[in-house]
Amino acid sequence: MTDQPSRFDNQMDVVGRTMAQAPSAIMEEVLKDISQRPGQVAQNSMIAGAIGYGGTIIMRRAPVVGALVAGTALLAEGLRIAPKVSNFLDDAGDADTREKRVAVARQGAQGIGREGAMFVETLPAAGIGSKLAFSTLEKSAFSQSLSTAFAEKIEFPVRRSLPDDLFFKGPGTKIKTNLMVDANTVDALGASRLMPSQKPFTVEYGRVVDPLRGRASHVMSGTSEGVEIGVAQQARQIQIHTHNPHVDAPGMMSVPDMRMTPKDALAVINAGENQTFYMGIGKAPVAAGSDVQVRALVMDHKAKEAFLHDYMAMADRKTFGLSGLKDPVKLDYDAALQSLQRVDINNPWNTLSSIARYERPGISNLAQSLGLNRVDNSLSARISSRLGIGDGLPTFVRSTITAANPLFQIDRSSKS
Repeated sequence: MTDQPSRFDNQMDVVGRTMAQAPSAIMEEVLKDISQRPGQVAQNSMIAGAIGYGGTIIMRRAPVVGALVAGTALLAEGLRIAPKVSNFLDDAGDADTREKRVAVARQGAQGIGREGAMFVETLPAAGIGSKLAFSTLEKSAFSQSLSTAFAEKIEFPVRRSLPDDLFFKGPGTKIKTNLMVDANTVDALGASRLMPSQKPFTVEYGRVVDPLRGRASHVMSGTSEGVEIGVAQQARQIQIHTHNPHVDAPGMMSVPDMRMTPKDALAVINAGENQTFYMGIGKAPVAAGSDVQVRALVMDHKAKEAFLHDYMAMADRKTFGLSGLKDPVKLDYDAALQSLQRVDINNPWNTLSSIARYERPGISNLAQSLGLNRVDNSLSARISSRLGIGDGLPTFVRSTITAANPLFQIDRSSKS
């Protein structure tokens, strides 16, 4: 007496037959759609192209929203397909003869053909739309305005609402090289390289590095004027963000930049071949026109010069940038590089302020060439004015800064 196949054997047989027939079933459906419903195919393709174009423009500035949307879409698709798969496997398990298994496999292949045909017909158009968006995004004022508005109104608030630790999980968050020289000393120069300047510059990017945990938050994109990193920097962490290197004093930090960095903690601005390592002042309110302590090390890697700023400046009344900046102290560039590789993580300024001074007098022509007393219409100014809260948005990093010091030098001719 011959043993009857088990339900599992029936299911495996049907699944194998279905998968073997699926490619031809998909092509049959595609050819049928093109020959019998060309208008519908063209309409679906145009819709897919528009979705690919618009989705790319928006999600380029909104990776968090993009991930949430994609995850939700996958979940919804899974919930839609799951009952069909369950019914199919039930039918396959009950198919106790060859004829029944062939019939169930044919029916399954037809279902895959219908689903796959829609994918095949719309994927090329979506890809073309996405590629077109990538090529025009930074050239089109409309595209930039659309993506910037989406980032400001939707993406940035979503980032602020999520738990910080989510940004430190997943691919790309584990630091491959140990940045801790010892228990209390960090390689701040190495940390700064985890968020290099963009080439070419399009928008600001930022992340927070946690050298003690050996983790770095995901790189978050922003707009041309600012970036919401999504993580509130903690003590003994290092915040890094990029600035446009092709503007006057791109390495200048703003009052909000310093307030969103914990008091006495370290943050970095990367702008082309130049870097600014600056100290935070914490979240204590800063009134417009009041004094602000400026503590920053400016590194001009092209000219191989380093400058230390340590004095009281003023919070600009209109932009919450810095004005009334004073002459910096010129430092030994090589000594500055060495010190940045061995920074006291508990008191970074103790390390930076102790760097050897430059023995020969004089400041570079580049440093003398910048005149920076100008009012801006930066993202920080617009948001502060719109909301009436000064510079109080949590974890928001502003970038376009009003300054009044020709010595906060950055090479405007450098190419990022």
